[in-house]
Amino acid sequence: MPVSSQLLRPVRGTLIFFTFMLALVVNLLPWQVGLANFTPDFVALFIVYWTLNQPRRVGVGWAFVLGILMDVGDGNVLGQHAFAYSVIAYLTLARQRQLNVFPFWQQAFVALGFLLLSQLLMVLIRLALGSPFVGWGYFAGCFLSALIWTPLSNLLLMYQRKPKSESKYES
Repeated sequence: MPVSSQLLRPVRGTLIFFTFMLALVVNLLPWQVGLANFTPDFVALFIVYWTLNQPRRVGVGWAFVLGILMDVGDGNVLGQHAFAYSVIAYLTLARQRQLNVFPFWQQAFVALGFLLLSQLLMVLIRLALGSPFVGWGYFAGCFLSALIWTPLSNLLLMYQRKPKSESKYES
C-alpha cells in the first residue's frame, strides 16, 4: 500500500525536537573532525526533512536557530550555518507541496541539490572572508546524505503510520 493512501498519526513536537538535538550532537562529535568531508550534515538533512513534512511546525526560524547553534558549536563564522540553513528551509517551504508528491528517490535528488547549495553558500562566505578554498571533497557528505534520504524518511514515517488494526473503517 503506498504511503499516500495511508493515514498518518500527527507528529509530536518532542519527536521533532529530539531529532534536531540528536542531529546537533552527531554533527558536533569529535570523530567528525577527521571525516568532515565524508559525513552528512545531519542538521541540514533534518531541516529539509521536517520542513518538507511538517511545514507548519518547522520553518526558517528553526533553521536559523539551529544554524546559530551549529556556528557556536563548530566555532565557525557566526551566521554562516544560520544563513545556509535558512535558505534551504525557505526553498523547501517554497516547493513543499510539489516535493511531497515525489517518491523518496526523487526527493533524495532534491535534498542533494539543497544540501549542495547549503555547503556552497558556506564556502562562499568563507571565501568572502579570506579563507582558502576547502577543496571539492567538502561536498562529498552531501552525496552520502542523498543516499540515506530514503531509509531516513521511511524510519521517521514508520512512527506516523497507523497499523491496519487501528483503523475504524475497513474497506
